[in-house]
Amino acid sequence: MTSTTTPKIVWLGIAALAPYVLMKTYWAFGGNAGRPPGDLAAALRADGAPEVLVWMERHGIDFTVLGALAGVLLLAALTRPWGERLPRRALLVLGGAGAVTLTPYGFATIVATAAGFTVGDVEGWSPWVGHVGGLAFAGLGLSLAHGARFHVRRTRRPSVLAHT
Repeated sequence: MTSTTTPKIVWLGIAALAPYVLMKTYWAFGGNAGRPPGDLAAALRADGAPEVLVWMERHGIDFTVLGALAGVLLLAALTRPWGERLPRRALLVLGGAGAVTLTPYGFATIVATAAGFTVGDVEGWSPWVGHVGGLAFAGLGLSLAHGARFHVRRTRRPSVLAHT
């Protein structure tokens, strides 16, 4: 039986990402509060980042936003009825991988910025940027963990042995 009710954990994951999305949108439109001075695309190139990431930065596209968008789509697939048409095992592997990487990364980022460490390789990031990013990724990771658990319960097939 398929439920059409969206679990609260989806909304919590989206709420955790909202400040991050607003911050990145502000930056994409030219805002620079919280960012270090200078050309971040040039800093990426100097650090040996792939050219596609340099191009994206120059055009106001942050690769982490694309990753967050993919995470939200995965979360929706794990919790919405249309996700049942996708390969179950693939969704669960991706959801589990997202949960075990994003959750500790997010919490570690929050702790590191609270302890005075910088967000990236470039000096000049405001600590609040780390807190916003950490909240976003920890929140998405926890939501993916719960979303995968929800998907397991929702798509579990009855045991053949239970009917004998």
